[in-house]
Amino acid sequence: MICGFSSNINRLYFFDNGELEEKGLIMKISYNWLKDYLDVSIDPHQLADRLSLIGLEVEEVIERHADFPQVVIGRVLAVDQHPNADRLKVCKVNIGEEELTIICGAPNVATGQTVPVAKVGASLPSGLKIQKSKIRGVNSNGMICSEAELSLADKSDGIWILPDNLPLGAPLDKALNMQTDYIFDISVTPNRPDCLSHIGIAREVGAILGKPLSKPSTEIVEIAEKALDKLEIIIETPVGCPRYSARLIRNVKIGASPSWLVQRLEAVGMRSINNVVDITNYVLMETGHPLHAFDFDLIQGGKIIVRESREGEKFVTLDDKERILKEGTVLICDTEQPVALGGIMGGLNSEVSSSTVNVLLESAYFKPESIQISSRHLNLSTEASQRFERGTDPNGNIYALERATQLIAKLCDGEVYQGIVDAYPSKIEPKHVTLNEVQINNLLGTDLSSQEMTDILQSIGFIVQDKKIVVPTFRPDITRVADLAEEVARLYGLENIPARDIIKIDYNVPINKLDLFVDQLKEVLTGMGIQEVITNSMINTESWQKMTGKRIYPIFNPISKDMDGLRNSLLPSLVQVIQYNRNRKISDLRIFEINHVFIAKNDLHVQPEEDLQLAIVIIGKREGNLWFSSRQVNDFFDIKGLFEALAFKISLDNWQFISYSDFVLEGAGLGLKIGEEVGGFIGRINKKILDNFEIDEDVFVAQLSVTELFKNLKTKKKYQPIPRYPSVERDLAFIIDDDLKAQEIIDLSYRTGGNLLSNIEIFDIFRGTQIPEGKKSLAFHYTFQATDRTLTEEEVNRLMEKIIASVKNSYQAKLRE
Repeated sequence: MICGFSSNINRLYFFDNGELEEKGLIMKISYNWLKDYLDVSIDPHQLADRLSLIGLEVEEVIERHADFPQVVIGRVLAVDQHPNADRLKVCKVNIGEEELTIICGAPNVATGQTVPVAKVGASLPSGLKIQKSKIRGVNSNGMICSEAELSLADKSDGIWILPDNLPLGAPLDKALNMQTDYIFDISVTPNRPDCLSHIGIAREVGAILGKPLSKPSTEIVEIAEKALDKLEIIIETPVGCPRYSARLIRNVKIGASPSWLVQRLEAVGMRSINNVVDITNYVLMETGHPLHAFDFDLIQGGKIIVRESREGEKFVTLDDKERILKEGTVLICDTEQPVALGGIMGGLNSEVSSSTVNVLLESAYFKPESIQISSRHLNLSTEASQRFERGTDPNGNIYALERATQLIAKLCDGEVYQGIVDAYPSKIEPKHVTLNEVQINNLLGTDLSSQEMTDILQSIGFIVQDKKIVVPTFRPDITRVADLAEEVARLYGLENIPARDIIKIDYNVPINKLDLFVDQLKEVLTGMGIQEVITNSMINTESWQKMTGKRIYPIFNPISKDMDGLRNSLLPSLVQVIQYNRNRKISDLRIFEINHVFIAKNDLHVQPEEDLQLAIVIIGKREGNLWFSSRQVNDFFDIKGLFEALAFKISLDNWQFISYSDFVLEGAGLGLKIGEEVGGFIGRINKKILDNFEIDEDVFVAQLSVTELFKNLKTKKKYQPIPRYPSVERDLAFIIDDDLKAQEIIDLSYRTGGNLLSNIEIFDIFRGTQIPEGKKSLAFHYTFQATDRTLTEEEVNRLMEKIIASVKNSYQAKLRE
């Protein structure tokens, strides 16, 4: 939390510095990988500039070298402890024509590993030159390299472990068939999930260069046995999971991935695990659609059941962490237990391991809102969840499934069961948007023909049917003509759109009178020495409900657990400001806030009632620690006086105090009846709320509905000159019942005194031995004044007698001698 003063406008700011804006996701794209899908020969740096111009900002282009002179393939034959260093190992390494002794400090070096070895005389891309050296008395004749030392990764945890089937002594680049590559770091905005893949970026590159996109084929040889005979899919939550598809593959051989696959994954920052998992990651980066592989022998009952979790249900994910779920999280289950968090992460109880033989390959579509809520609640973000929460293609999951199945059959010797098991209760159809070239040209300031627009849109996969644009389901962001205009503009080239000399903008903005009134309130209150604060409308539901005893309207997609509801009162936030400042030795405060509160209704699925409110709170000494101050602390009458002064300054005269109680008040307070409605209250804040913030002093509050204040303002004001004639003053003290309100006597006195009674003030209240039990003494100061003459003693005496008689008769009051 941040708290600070702005001296020039006399305001105290209090706000949460949590980042609310959703930033773009960085997608790593391999230039060489793009060549699988279209003919690309443009310079990588020029391509980066062209992509940035169409809205795909390339933050960096990283060159991955493929030329490593005197870096060869080696195998670690033995690893012994260095005699003079605890953290170093003495390794015997076979590089084909000879064996080398190399000192290595990597924690993961082990006997039998195939590794890259830099021979003496090699110059690495990092600038390091390898020489013969003696380390702690032992000769070292080369270096076992990590990916970072070869400039193939930003950092490495240890040496680079290579596949075992590489020829010893062969140059590293030739053994791995490496080529110099260029990695684009592309910032993909949240509305473009289609660009979170190589095929998606290739589609955009094809539109730029005028080259056709060619996706890999997915030919699969199937066995006679049918997948439907082995597997059943039941979707119990079609809202959270509209589609779930799967393939079954048997007799899979789990092992290391081929070097080309490992290189592809490492180029985009992913590490190799095993061939099956690597294939699912490869297809994810290729198509943008997340997949998950289960060990089918660990799936009980031959069923996949997609359901919502129960509140507090527990599940252990692949990272070996137990997750406590909230109600509504999509779970992938078998007949006995959950096996995955839908769209986020698989479970430890069904992972593919070295003993896996039969694989169930999942390709599903999950509702973005569901993944967003669950991912944030669990504080768990994965490559899969980042794509699902932005919106994957519900009709593209089959291509991704078939592509991965094809690769598993080829690289893992898997046998594919016949047919896809596809549960798709309600098909999601593509949207249709009318191609209105006149509107698009008006929006862009261009003069493009319908055919030119059609060609542009078709280049990125849109289908045109008689002036109707069929928007592919991989573009969920396109819903209206303005969206089509944006696509046309970025691909036509913003630099090709001429600047307009005349822009039709209406600068006559109507005045919002409520906004002007809010500004007036702020000006008046700061002029009275009260500082403005600004706090967050989002609060922690559990703690506030416990504190206030009232229902809090929940946020269905909160940015964090501590900000999962909308506040129903300004006061706890202001008390939190007091706590923050008291902890920093600022204990005398007068602060206010004007902001919205949200009153939850019985049905939390209905929008809450929203009200603009003003809250003033005061604590500490009335005049601070000034040397001439009286050192008296604020009390109830200070907050009452602040409201009365505010009412006077904004010309609010249609109000009165009434009895009132509220959950935020300690005991009874005063309600403020403004017009015909109760528009606020004043009083002392409940001790339970103060205890929650460790505040041991009284805090007084005035809370007002700005809406009610605004509705009852006196809009027409009439000038009245200051009377030229002197006033006459009288004092009276009545002994009345203890529960009688002073306001009733004041109102009766005004009615009796008529126009000549200009003002009444209470100047004393007394209870004690001289006053009967159950009674109190109230002393009033009456002021009489006429606008046209000097009042006589007789006139004032007659009015005073009438007032005394009316009070006695109405309330059985007695004059105090």
